[in-house]
Amino acid sequence: MTARGVQIAGTGCLCACGLTAEDCFEGALSGRARFALPAVRVESSYAASYPVFMLPEEVLQKCPPRQSVSLFFFLESAREAFLQAGISPQTLASKRVGVIVGTSVDASFHCFDVYKNWCAGRTADGDAERLAHYFSSSTAQAVSRRFGFTGPFQTVVTACASGTDAVGLAKSWIDSGLCDAVLCGGADEINLIPYDGFIRLLIASKERCRPFSKDRAGINIGEGAAALLLVSDALAREFSLTPKGYVLGYGNACDAFHPTAPDPEAKGLKKAISFALAEAGLSAGDLAFVNAHGTASQANDAAEAAAFNALLSGVPVWGSKGVTGHTLGAAGAVEAVLCLQALNRRIIPPTFGFTRADETLGFAPVTQASEITKRAALSDSLAFGGCNAAVVLGAEDYYG
Repeated sequence: MTARGVQIAGTGCLCACGLTAEDCFEGALSGRARFALPAVRVESSYAASYPVFMLPEEVLQKCPPRQSVSLFFFLESAREAFLQAGISPQTLASKRVGVIVGTSVDASFHCFDVYKNWCAGRTADGDAERLAHYFSSSTAQAVSRRFGFTGPFQTVVTACASGTDAVGLAKSWIDSGLCDAVLCGGADEINLIPYDGFIRLLIASKERCRPFSKDRAGINIGEGAAALLLVSDALAREFSLTPKGYVLGYGNACDAFHPTAPDPEAKGLKKAISFALAEAGLSAGDLAFVNAHGTASQANDAAEAAAFNALLSGVPVWGSKGVTGHTLGAAGAVEAVLCLQALNRRIIPPTFGFTRADETLGFAPVTQASEITKRAALSDSLAFGGCNAAVVLGAEDYYG
């Protein structure tokens, strides 16, 4: 393990509140986000319609034929990360560059039309090709090949913790000396299966979500991607790369409490947070804020509150899903980029959607833009199957 955190040389992000990392943060500050009915994007049989956080149609139209939207999103955010870092993928061709992409939809749900045809006893033109593509597809592999990298690649599918796990694993690849650089993050798109799935679980909301609010009514799904370029100290010196931040610590713990519900005592989440803080060598008092998973479901927000009250008492809590929606496998990566923006801009955005405190939670999230002086923050994710993950991030000037 390195004595210092792993340097983040560049970031990129696009989601419902912006099309670049900086633009997304401006959306988080103002509450601006594209929240609408999915219309032709999702043809659900439910009588009621549930709005989602979506990217503009003009962005989707740029996606090349026969390429998944999720992959397109990630490639766009990756290009921004390289641009921000001031280095091209080609420049790194001789280096050991790894790729880790967290996703849920892109790894799991692109065979649904073939499955429906099979259930109906029919086939359609292209079914065989789509099925072959499904069995051979790997988001991380596709990214690695697109940029000409020869290092290891891994697609992480730990449901809604995927993006956070991708960032944490990328840190470990550099700490261990496996890679000189790792392009990591997450990507997911609006898809019928999670759209219907959250409705069937009775945790989808017809209104804009209200993280940690007493009157919270459930989740809005979203879409987008975020990419972070992590580099070793040696590579950063060789190419004179300026840090945009640091990954200081990572923790992961699966409590296997339930297939879809979080452990109300948050035993796994407490471990993940503790592991991340320990690796960073920090305590709760060193954190400027925590970016919460904050889906606005009753059970999830309550579980997080149990962990925060036990380990992070007094640390300001920011919930960003009121502007991004729940971007599933991309969520942890999107929130990591937003955290870095907040640290570097020295301001925490308000928790949009929050209306009134829930006394059973024991805290209320930040409700107005607040200046900060501390230079580290924690971002956590909870996921189906009892997966829990957390990363501790440092600002660009963390080491002075």
